[in-house]
Amino acid sequence: MKWFPGAGRSERIGAMAERDLFADGDFGASVWELPLAEAAYFVIDIETSGFSAVSDVILSLAAGCMCGSNPKLDPTLYELVRPEDVRRIPERVWALTGLTPEAVNDGAPLDDVLYRALAMSVHRVWVAHHARHELSFLQRHTRRIWKMPLRPIVIDTSVVARALWRLPSVPTLESVCCALDIPVANRHRADADIAMTAEVWAREQVLCEQLGLKTVSEVVEWAAAHAFG
Repeated sequence: MKWFPGAGRSERIGAMAERDLFADGDFGASVWELPLAEAAYFVIDIETSGFSAVSDVILSLAAGCMCGSNPKLDPTLYELVRPEDVRRIPERVWALTGLTPEAVNDGAPLDDVLYRALAMSVHRVWVAHHARHELSFLQRHTRRIWKMPLRPIVIDTSVVARALWRLPSVPTLESVCCALDIPVANRHRADADIAMTAEVWAREQVLCEQLGLKTVSEVVEWAAAHAFG
């Protein structure tokens, strides 16, 4: 999947990334027609200091790969991200995420974490709960770091859930887990959230297939039409 058109413009990406991160553009077209059970998925979650991709920062990132409706994630990545100034992080964020200033100060630089995550995502459909939040931060930072746009194919499990149950608003991850009998644990920890999101998508696939939705494109288009139409 050519996540970054114009890969040659970035010295940071280098030859390895140009080979591994920027596969031929034909894949983007073919992945839309993959059967749900045959597609490869990249599940991602980030914890941030707030909701603004402009003024807030990423504190941790977790990602994992799954195939079809098997929610087992392999491989996985979980990294704390070192912020420029930990003093700017509100106390409520530490309480919500269970992270500490000391822990994130020992974290890795964002460009290294993001690079490793994106390397895992090649040729995979992205899956996230409230994906707009993740994408707003990740798109901003890929533009800032590498001067390149990030345009993955994304399945948002919250949008799928809203469409499946005709909900009046986009549901939280907890509420979808409860509806699908998935245990909720360590909420707002990125590594726990990707595990729950993988379970949600595995079960949503079954429900989508029962409705006659067979491919990635059918789910994305149907969910958008029925969640917001």
